[in-house]
Amino acid sequence: MEYGIALDLGTSGFRAQAVDLKTGEVVSTAVTARHPLPGANVMDHLHFALEVGRDTAHFIVVAAINKLLKQLDIELSRVERIAVCGNPCQLSIFQNIEIRDLAWAGKRKLEKEGVRPPKRDAAVVEAWKLGLAVRSSAEVLVPPAIKHEVGADALAMMVKGGFLEEKGIALATDYGTNAEMALKVGDEIYTGSAAAGSAIEGQHIERGMLATSGAISDVNAENGGWRCYVLDNELVAQPGDIVDPRSGSLLNSGPMHGKAVGVTGTGVIAILEEGIRSGLISLPRINTPDRRIYLQDSLYFTENDLIEAGKAIGAIRAGHITLAEEAGISIDEVGTMYMAGASGFYVDAHKAQKVGLVPCSVSKIVQVGNTSLAMARELVANPEMLDKLQTIVNELRATHIMFATSKIFEQIYLLELSYWLQGMPIERYDSWLKKYGFRSSLSKEVTHAEVHKLFEKDIGVIGKKGLRVVWDVGMPLVTEIEGCTGCRKCEKECPERALKIMRKGSAYQISIRTDLCNGMSCLRCQKVCSEKVLDFKQLLNEAVSCHHGSKCSCCDKGG
Repeated sequence: MEYGIALDLGTSGFRAQAVDLKTGEVVSTAVTARHPLPGANVMDHLHFALEVGRDTAHFIVVAAINKLLKQLDIELSRVERIAVCGNPCQLSIFQNIEIRDLAWAGKRKLEKEGVRPPKRDAAVVEAWKLGLAVRSSAEVLVPPAIKHEVGADALAMMVKGGFLEEKGIALATDYGTNAEMALKVGDEIYTGSAAAGSAIEGQHIERGMLATSGAISDVNAENGGWRCYVLDNELVAQPGDIVDPRSGSLLNSGPMHGKAVGVTGTGVIAILEEGIRSGLISLPRINTPDRRIYLQDSLYFTENDLIEAGKAIGAIRAGHITLAEEAGISIDEVGTMYMAGASGFYVDAHKAQKVGLVPCSVSKIVQVGNTSLAMARELVANPEMLDKLQTIVNELRATHIMFATSKIFEQIYLLELSYWLQGMPIERYDSWLKKYGFRSSLSKEVTHAEVHKLFEKDIGVIGKKGLRVVWDVGMPLVTEIEGCTGCRKCEKECPERALKIMRKGSAYQISIRTDLCNGMSCLRCQKVCSEKVLDFKQLLNEAVSCHHGSKCSCCDKGG
């Protein structure tokens, strides 16, 4: 049997499927619980790669992919073809090509540093050149990017979901850590990418997790409490317990009792909607005795989680409004919404609309699932499609809006922060939109949209060998800290338990797991160091140098 492998390299984790090339059937599926690089968004990953070197970032990513491929339970020596999809950051690190153009905004900066941005056209690379643990002659197919930071995953969202054929004004968004979006007005397409943060996918949430088995994906008010819905081993939401959200008391036991281990991003959205509607949440507060909302199996949602979720939703809604203003329309002229990605698929679309992830005017919502993995799977079966995708990109008239340098986005996102973090009334939000001279308004009544789900599950078929989750996908970076007293304040302060302090003789070493570390956006370990000897950047560089000085565990090569 000859195999193909479809790969989706997401900002919060990787997904892979083995395909029987003769029959086209999916054999098995494997996913990672996290991304192998430190941080929770594109900029964190870029920052890490620039700080420690592109080669090291590439090795860590490829090592994680190789762990994932082993879980597919196939003979990797019989892999003939791999198709990989993802945003420009993930694909560039995977291919080990220039990334500085993705990290730095502005042509002058790039010219000053002598950076020549790659075209990021469709490419075919031999697997051995990338370090993949499959047949060395296997071909790796990489789809083209549309614009600077809108990549193959956004292209997949447009092609696989039917967005390009839409006649009216339509908006498409791949809901994730890096929320890529496109607005179609006539024959014009406006694109953008918002660094929403990881709360939308269940990360940076105290009891959060990605959309895997055991995740609470939805909640509904029922019989005086909240019914929790938990993803089973087939990633289908099943009824869990009914609990009192104020105390966590069990009111009624459900089929998924005792099986919930965390809350995914869609569950976070549901908690927000139900909480605001019922009065348990009055932004920015949770109106319970201990400022927590309780779910089944001792899980809970905190005010800090509320802040993280608000920042994520705010960034996405600010992106939507920015595209509309740049296109010369009001956000309430959008009639159709395409929701892609795991969060966009599993979320209750009506709840998403009520909290602001979908414009209030939208009358039709299409939930398209994981288009990135679906397109990679189609490429595996039909490699000639790669040329077709390049033609589409060449012809696609896209105007890309850099939110990082957009004054419109800056103004709107500040309003979003005031709404979510300070409880600014929506009417005042609207008055500020008018003062800025914008066309858009948010205080109009929410339309009860017609919802269409293209598939039953985000990953439609997982194969006869089932789904496996890879939890440990990072690499431990170890180095000595000169002047460390071993107080372990940094170890205790780390929110993800990503680092450990170890004694070696008279000195102390620090070990950091890259997949657990929140990266440069956190730095809590550095801030809490009482001796001020922990410099995170220096630590990373020294740890990487240590690894590459001898037999290297991250790349299986000598130094």
